[in-house]
Amino acid sequence: MSNLLTFAFDKIKAKVKDDCIEENIGTSERVLSVIAGGFILGLGVKKILKSPLTGLSGLTLGGTLIYRGVTGHCDVKKMLEDKNVEKIEVIEHRYFVK
Repeated sequence: MSNLLTFAFDKIKAKVKDDCIEENIGTSERVLSVIAGGFILGLGVKKILKSPLTGLSGLTLGGTLIYRGVTGHCDVKKMLEDKNVEKIEVIEHRYFVK
């Protein structure tokens, strides 16, 4: 039975890897995104009738995390790692009032 499971997991990994065109997320991060997304999605479904806003936000966040984990692509991470973007300089202003 373990050989069959190993074969199935290898097939799934190969299929997911082939579908990723522009992957910028590692395998462990993808697995954690899918697990966390499933958990948050489940909580959102559970709370949708009691608290619609909380349930809807849970559905949205959970679905987004699952999509991120399955596709292996994250636009936010891509923008943070982009070297062509100019550095943002934060200037602190302090005002003193007497």
